[in-house]
Amino acid sequence: MPELPEVETVRRVLKKSLVGKRIKDIDIRYNPIIENDTNSFKENVIGKEIIDIARYGKYLMFCLNKGFILSHLRMEGKYFYMKEKMDNKHIHVVFYFDDDSILYYQDVRKFGRMQYLDGDIYNIPPLSLMGPDLVLNNDISIIDLYNKIHKSNKTIKQLLLDQGIVAGLGNIYVDEVLYASHISPKKKGDKITKRNIEDIIKESKRILSKAIELKGTTIRSYTSSLGVIGGYQDFLQVHTKIVCPNCKMTLNRVKIEGRMTYYCKKCQRWGKWRR
Repeated sequence: MPELPEVETVRRVLKKSLVGKRIKDIDIRYNPIIENDTNSFKENVIGKEIIDIARYGKYLMFCLNKGFILSHLRMEGKYFYMKEKMDNKHIHVVFYFDDDSILYYQDVRKFGRMQYLDGDIYNIPPLSLMGPDLVLNNDISIIDLYNKIHKSNKTIKQLLLDQGIVAGLGNIYVDEVLYASHISPKKKGDKITKRNIEDIIKESKRILSKAIELKGTTIRSYTSSLGVIGGYQDFLQVHTKIVCPNCKMTLNRVKIEGRMTYYCKKCQRWGKWRR
């Protein structure tokens, strides 16, 4: 599943190509991908100009001269931008522009979703229900995040995957952040300290920023649909790895809430400085 760095990479590439283009027509081939009524979606979007491409968490926002298209890629959603015609059974939405260029949305598993929204997009669902974006928000409150996490007895891995707590982290980067913070993914929320939270915020920003710089992590289903191949897979410390790069012990692989989790039982036992 594309996580924050991969979605940010898609945003940057699409922005270079799409800003200033007017949507001439839309072909919706699989209606459930559109969360609005499909006729209403077309009426609201056709004729509009794309003035920006933004992102919050794992959501892409196509900012129109009136309203927004909110897009979530979920497991395997991909965009292809070109002037040539492209056709396969996994293309479910096609945007035609007034200069005859085309944006294809492909989704093998059909889990991705789009919707048209108008108004203050950050104050209406789904974005209003999300936690702070770990890259965009520079003033994340340690106390607020601590209070959200400390009241729960779920594992810290589960809590960091909850987009209502923090926005943008997925399975890969939660493993990496917790390793860098020396926190076991099995540690319960009510055992997390304020210093743990400080470390999580700091390491999240560092790791996500580096991953964005390297255009994300190319692993499994995240591939170069827009001519971009990520490079952060070469910097992963624990996710999909066998041996801890620090203590050289064999890493543990366990499922937490159905998500394969990689961690070092020794290095992630106490948290930094055993606090």
